[in-house]
Amino acid sequence: MTPSPEKNASALGAMKLGVDSLIGFLGFASLVSYLLGFYIVAPDLMARGSGQATLLRLASALSMAAAFLAIYLGAHALAKGKCRVLAGVAALGVVALTVALWVPALPAQAALALDCIAAVGVAALSTLWFAFVHGQPHRTVLVFVSLGSAVGLFGCLVEGFMVDAAVRAMAVLTGGVSWLGMAVLMKTRPDAVLPAVVGNRESDKRSKILWTSAVMLAMNSFEWGFVLACAPDASTRALCVGVGMATAVLLAIDFSCKRRVTERSVSPFTPPLTTLCFASLFLFGNVVQVVALCLLAAIATTYSIFGLAALAEHARMSRLSLPRTFAKARLLDYLGLLAGLSCGFGVSALAGEGFAPAVQASVAIAMAYCFLASFCHKARFPEEGMVDDDGRASLPEAKGLWKRRCRAVSEQCGLSERQYEVLMLVSQGRNAKYIEQALTISLSTAQTHIRNIYRKTGVHSRQELLDLIESTKLYGEE
Repeated sequence: MTPSPEKNASALGAMKLGVDSLIGFLGFASLVSYLLGFYIVAPDLMARGSGQATLLRLASALSMAAAFLAIYLGAHALAKGKCRVLAGVAALGVVALTVALWVPALPAQAALALDCIAAVGVAALSTLWFAFVHGQPHRTVLVFVSLGSAVGLFGCLVEGFMVDAAVRAMAVLTGGVSWLGMAVLMKTRPDAVLPAVVGNRESDKRSKILWTSAVMLAMNSFEWGFVLACAPDASTRALCVGVGMATAVLLAIDFSCKRRVTERSVSPFTPPLTTLCFASLFLFGNVVQVVALCLLAAIATTYSIFGLAALAEHARMSRLSLPRTFAKARLLDYLGLLAGLSCGFGVSALAGEGFAPAVQASVAIAMAYCFLASFCHKARFPEEGMVDDDGRASLPEAKGLWKRRCRAVSEQCGLSERQYEVLMLVSQGRNAKYIEQALTISLSTAQTHIRNIYRKTGVHSRQELLDLIESTKLYGEE
């Protein structure tokens, strides 16, 4: 029997969606590899003298922070121009990195200038890819980000074992593949990668990103910068990247199964563990130092994945300007990376003169981190008392948060709009009789909606439903 034209069209549409998804995944994974290689591998290859690799890394972080500031300020104009300018800047960055890596005997000043241009290109390319991540179905965002990060980290890890010419080619190739994937998606699926035009004032009015939350997330970049700067050799850096890759793989497996690991579940252990890693870096010898750096890499990888996925969810739920929201968060991230690189290089220099000053400096960093964590933790994770026994938000400022959490649960679990309304009432302690009157539906229909909500959310009681809603995290919630 010959398939009908409608079936053929449907099959072609599904195939196109699969190809687009594959292109998007490879492009995002290449972006991760390109970004990490830009800080881990490329500076050593571009360095023209002693200490220039350090200068290149610092200049790259500063350039990316400046680029994100420019994107933040010009987000409305960029969206109106369909972000074509970002694609052009990203292509220019790949070309600049190619020249810096492959032109022999390049003066140190020229290498530094090209490195800064390449850093701006990386910032533009990552902004475009955030729009693609934002457009992924909610249930798959965490899996997409974690798997893409794992593949990207693997690519960066492989670079560390290649010969010099192959490393140079790989560093440029990952950037080219990522840019080409974005260009194809912009041509074939512009609605999936080009953000809608949202006024800056309107976006900022809806945005609820707390500075305390942004500062805490920026500590991930500080940790990565500190690891890169304090790693005594290339093999240690490769080991840290390998630990980060293993962490991303484990998170992807967990996200695709039961999802037992959440930002809230690991948050009680992260501050003391991170503080211990900072404090013990130079206290017990090289073995403990390597273990501490690997743990920092694992923690930074975990929170980077959670942070990107949560930021995409926050922008989607609140209908924010994507370039402006992403650039606002990344600005602090790369200032954090700059601070981490600076502190790491400073502590390493002190360790060369004697371990006592290095120990004192690392303990001081640990104390500062502990203070920031204690200050930011309460704002990021409100007390359970914000929701009273019958599920109502007990504080006026918590009402909007509770509603957004219910909306997030509804979209995560595939509830209909009517089921979302029932969910809101159930979460406020209302029974089926009240729901019958409030929504003008029959009692049996209300009871059916409640049963379907329990089934779709995987809970068996109202208390379990409340626990699910309360544990649902939104980026920058207050």
